[in-house]
Amino acid sequence: MRKKKAFYLVFAALLASGSVLAGCSQNAKTNTANTANTANTTNSGNGGTEGGSSFSYLMHDKFINWLKEDKWYPYVEKATGTTVEFVPGGSNDDEYYASVDQKIISGTFPDSGIVSASQATVYGAQGAFVDLAPYIDKFGPNIKSYIEKNPTYKTMITDKEGHIYGLVAEAPRFADFIFYRADHFEKAGITKAPQTIDELTDAMRKLKAYYGKDNKNYYPMVGREHYFRFQSAFNAAANFDDGISKGIYANGKTGTDLYSDGYKKMVEWYKTLYSEGLIDPEWVAGSGTEESWESKMLTGQGSISYDHLTRPSWFMDNGGPENDPDYNIAILPYLKDLNGKPSVQTTETQYNTLRAMVVNKDSKDKAETIIKFLDYLYSDKGQTLVSWGVEGESYKVEGGNKQYIVDFSEQEATPAGEPRWSFLNDRLTFVKPVDNDAFYSWNTELVRNAAHELFTDENLKTGVTVTYTADQAKQLADLSAKVNEAVTSLVTEFVNGKRPMSEWNTFLGEMEKAGYKKVVALQQEAYDAMYK
Repeated sequence: MRKKKAFYLVFAALLASGSVLAGCSQNAKTNTANTANTANTTNSGNGGTEGGSSFSYLMHDKFINWLKEDKWYPYVEKATGTTVEFVPGGSNDDEYYASVDQKIISGTFPDSGIVSASQATVYGAQGAFVDLAPYIDKFGPNIKSYIEKNPTYKTMITDKEGHIYGLVAEAPRFADFIFYRADHFEKAGITKAPQTIDELTDAMRKLKAYYGKDNKNYYPMVGREHYFRFQSAFNAAANFDDGISKGIYANGKTGTDLYSDGYKKMVEWYKTLYSEGLIDPEWVAGSGTEESWESKMLTGQGSISYDHLTRPSWFMDNGGPENDPDYNIAILPYLKDLNGKPSVQTTETQYNTLRAMVVNKDSKDKAETIIKFLDYLYSDKGQTLVSWGVEGESYKVEGGNKQYIVDFSEQEATPAGEPRWSFLNDRLTFVKPVDNDAFYSWNTELVRNAAHELFTDENLKTGVTVTYTADQAKQLADLSAKVNEAVTSLVTEFVNGKRPMSEWNTFLGEMEKAGYKKVVALQQEAYDAMYK
């Protein structure tokens, strides 16, 4: 949240200075020339497309580095007859989006680049970016078809006058996994996978009794970052249900409804885990690191985690079996909620509003080339290439279905800087649709099978995409940072026993003073403006 807050403060300050875009871009080609060496080193080894088209493209440094390693990318340049000159814009989001503002103001923004949806809207209206709508109509039949088939997307990228200043990247549909040491469960006498919170708690008690009797540093549940991860199982999640804002939504994922009965029950549950030594106290205190969590899961100091979908395989591939020959990770089906129904996991929004591709107004002559290039990525051939690669080299067709013939673990273990087949389409390359089946399939057998089994319409609910005005974004960043910090610190006092549960209503009053209801109201205002 601090990163997002810092970005919005910088962005809002620039907007407050008035229209800063007079003569906004001197010449995109100047910037291209200055980055020619960088661009040449990122051309995926196909020697360019002599006699073809080209354009420069601003994106995060890390995404450029990853894209230049992808073996499928040279085929894209060959198929489109286009060479893309990559321009690095910074490493993290704070740095990157500040550099976007600076490049627009100084007139050094390249032919095209990644900006936030808010930047695309505001700067586009001021004349900084090309209106892509007529170019899509004329040169982007596949993009046009996609827009018409996805009305939410159309609403998000099109202003009231029909202008489209930026195309936003689609994100894969997935949720985090609950995973566990299956060998620990077996040795502790747990013969059935838990299906409810009560069954999970009983399993943790058995694990603690078995592994904790001789190891005071053992805690059944370990993790990283914030430890509150079971909102859906407690019916405490909120995601604009029935069009109503009920919680604070972070990064498009599920919000938490502090006023739900389930939220208080969840806090009481975590309090029980803490008092019985079933959850890592370092994690609860916020003093644990990603490295310490990994070490605990690898060395038997913990048995259960709730984290990113690739993490179960990571532990199997990064020392688990070497530390213990019996080491075995399994993935737990999502728990039932308090009503005995399958809990529903809210995913990221379908579209990442921090990833909008725009075209510089002073590079209007490149707009046709850029739209034609992107349109290929929206075509069936382009989608196959970026999602599966090349038939006979990276995949085969069997029984009418595509199957990878290259090994995920081997390819992703390729040393940095060397070419590899990689289809991690949660990473930014260009704005394009996502083939979720391919995304799930590009993984180890453990994760691949679990993804296809668990990532169903019954289990997943896509986060609602909401865009905010610059003023709303600034208010939301300020208030959310304050409220989230207060929630984390004050709820942890209930969990670790420093504060009695009898003060729960007092806590809710403190959240109102911190701005919780103001955040909910701002979110509702933005939602209504977009969907009503």
